[in-house]
Amino acid sequence: MNSTFWTNTIWYILLGILTLIQLVFVMVKAKRRRLTLALYLTTVGITLYFETIILIFFRAYAYYPMIIEKHSDPFNDVLAGNLFSQFSVSTTALLVSILDLKYYWYFIFGCIYGIIEELFIALGIYSHNWYQTWMTVLGFPILIWVVKKMHSKILQGIKPITYYGYIYMGLFTLYVVTLLWGLDVAGFMQFTTTLFNNPKVSRYSLYLVYYSLSSIFMMLIYFLKPKLRYKSLIIFILYAIYYTGYKQNLIWIKEGWFLSVTTIKIFWMYLSVFILDRLYNGPHKKV
Repeated sequence: MNSTFWTNTIWYILLGILTLIQLVFVMVKAKRRRLTLALYLTTVGITLYFETIILIFFRAYAYYPMIIEKHSDPFNDVLAGNLFSQFSVSTTALLVSILDLKYYWYFIFGCIYGIIEELFIALGIYSHNWYQTWMTVLGFPILIWVVKKMHSKILQGIKPITYYGYIYMGLFTLYVVTLLWGLDVAGFMQFTTTLFNNPKVSRYSLYLVYYSLSSIFMMLIYFLKPKLRYKSLIIFILYAIYYTGYKQNLIWIKEGWFLSVTTIKIFWMYLSVFILDRLYNGPHKKV
């Protein structure tokens, strides 16, 4: 076993185990488990979307879990660390919301995550650039407040425009993390690093564009339920966009895998919309 497992990876695994324990506890305590799971996916999507932007585009900090060391792009290891972090804070925020804890708990958990952050810095498995621990301590109560408000709104019945926003952010968890990034790490697909001067900005800007186009097109098909010819046209447009990007070297796909990879991505996006809609049980519905 690599020596970095005991110096770096083990701490992220322990954080992951703590996250799973919290999530199980949340699901046991939740009265509406399907709804709670849907809110969790949306919450994770929101935190990952926000944190990925400040991690990649503003280079706020870096993680060193040493999980994907041998991959051609070592930055994927940093992203793996980010996943552990954001799944953890999302789970805790949901826990506080579901249990309806008092406001002072917001700051207690903020301080706990501040201590964890300082511990990770001391261990050399996480580092700040311009970011500071006090931002976590003060920002975490805000996250809890937002999640609690979202939970309250869901129970009252969600307006369609808000509902689609919840679905959109949930898709970041179900689609970008599980499929797009998974295909990247497995060596089947990568976005170009030469579109802008900064390779990371180039690559992950295309991630966001690809995710947004795919989710919007598929949500149109799913929620508007157009006639078959219009569905076929939208799907054809998606294939055409992906093929154009492929030919223009905006996206690299393993030789001979274009049709398979693209079809899987389109199918998985539709399935992800379906799963989230079923978990939320649609807009305007009180639970």
